[in-house]
Amino acid sequence: MKKGQWQLTTSFFHFYSDKHYIGTEPNTSINAYRGPVNIRSQFNLDLTYALTDRWNVSLDVPIQHQTYNLHRPFPESGSTGPVPLNTGSNGLGDMTVRAGRWLFSTEQGKGNVFVSLGLEMPTGNDAATSNLYGREVPVDISVQPGNGAWGVVPTVQAFRSLRRFSVYGVATYLINPRNTTGTKAFFPSLRDPNTTTINSSTDQYVAEFGGAIPTPIHWLYFTTSYRFSGVPVHDLFGPSDGFRRPANLQYISPGLEVTLLGRTVNFSLPIVTYIDVKPRIVNGVNTNTDSTVPSFMFSISYPLRFGGGGGHHIL
Repeated sequence: MKKGQWQLTTSFFHFYSDKHYIGTEPNTSINAYRGPVNIRSQFNLDLTYALTDRWNVSLDVPIQHQTYNLHRPFPESGSTGPVPLNTGSNGLGDMTVRAGRWLFSTEQGKGNVFVSLGLEMPTGNDAATSNLYGREVPVDISVQPGNGAWGVVPTVQAFRSLRRFSVYGVATYLINPRNTTGTKAFFPSLRDPNTTTINSSTDQYVAEFGGAIPTPIHWLYFTTSYRFSGVPVHDLFGPSDGFRRPANLQYISPGLEVTLLGRTVNFSLPIVTYIDVKPRIVNGVNTNTDSTVPSFMFSISYPLRFGGGGGHHIL
């Protein structure tokens, strides 16, 4: 980006998560009777402004629609009737502001490294509820829009253009020093309204590396990447009490980049290749944790660049 330019990137991703795992193995006891299903759709607006050719600032705004669907009465509820579906939440998630810099001159396009530092703000609701069995119950931690904490988000990105293709990598980590959100955990709340089990405010991480290859069609590129993401058992700083689902998930992500009429759209379809839902620590004891995992996701993004005296520019 040139000094004074703006870039608005709109993106959307969706997944349907109904496979339950403990460790690296399917949780057959839950999958047999179709346990809870987690469905998420998220729309992101990322607005970036170039302070100089190498420095920029940005704001990321996530808007979420997420459900955690139950398909049978919860055993401890004493209910034998139908279970309300579509427990979940909607609305604004935790927004992030960032400032970053290209380490090398942007006058050349062969390769560069970009480093940034962000601040995640607790703008999302971390205490959303749904009505179950005649009372308000906090929704599952996986569909709470917010993390209930201020977090620090360091990120490193890099790319290199080679003769026939280009490669890239990105790694980011959410440092969340807060211990718990103060909101009771979903399943313990169903068992006991007076539960003392509270949701944890967790660190999170994601890393991805991949490349793009041109095709005989000049407006079409094939892309592929490998992605690591998850929640650690222990946060980098501060205590890690409360309820969390630590996990390491890995995906291979084939995709397409289409440029028509000066506009570029990126499609990708991350497909899960490795799952490890780790035990959480409760009073110093490893406790197995069940988690739903999507078999694949769908994402699409569209970047639009404008201003700075240079007219409209597309990535």
